[in-house]
Amino acid sequence: MDFRLKMISGSVLALLLGLGVSSPILMANLGLTAKVQIEVEVAYAYFGIQEFNRSVTGLWRNLDEGSIISYFIVLNVTNLSDKLATMEDFVVAAAQEILVQNGTQKIGSEELARTSQASSNPPDSGIFSMSAQNPIVHDERAIRWYPGWSQIWEPKSSRLIGLSGIIDISGVAFQTLTNGTVYLYGKAEGRPYEGGSQSKAFDLRLVQLQKIGREFLYNALVLENQILRVANGLDVFIQSRR
Repeated sequence: MDFRLKMISGSVLALLLGLGVSSPILMANLGLTAKVQIEVEVAYAYFGIQEFNRSVTGLWRNLDEGSIISYFIVLNVTNLSDKLATMEDFVVAAAQEILVQNGTQKIGSEELARTSQASSNPPDSGIFSMSAQNPIVHDERAIRWYPGWSQIWEPKSSRLIGLSGIIDISGVAFQTLTNGTVYLYGKAEGRPYEGGSQSKAFDLRLVQLQKIGREFLYNALVLENQILRVANGLDVFIQSRR
């Protein structure tokens, strides 16, 4: 065999052996970079001002201590990809001003964009952040180990997720709520069920709340003959009235 031919054959063999050794590493790295496509929408928001009877022991409050409100915010979270997704985190917020920095983009409040930075991260870092001024609500649920609840989203499927609670808010935040014009924000995070990189999706909108007595509503999600049901503390279902 010609010496040059031997050299070429040896090089090809070495290349094939190298690919054989490195392919498991390459496949593992490809798995780590796999992502799912998530979409989130703020579908519904309710805020109610709670009244306290001064004559009932334990419920009396000074008028200058702020206000107690209840809230219920529903996100419509969709797995747009063709693979199973594992959801890991949900966030909701309502505030007078909200600004989202998504990489180099600043989305939302022009007032916050002029007067403050959404994040101390360099603008080209690609790191996601959110800032709020005079927040009414900021609630986060890390649900990696949430008992009695399935965090698996089927491909091309949507689920309604509700976050609720009762909180004490400041006088400025209370004034923002009663004025009725607020920013609503929702975020969801997840990754492929088989493993991979985390994906984030968010929704930010400036809305005018509908006022009904001491209650405030965004988007009448149900019809008059329907109600919202909450299961396992997070899942929300629309059902017909009995």
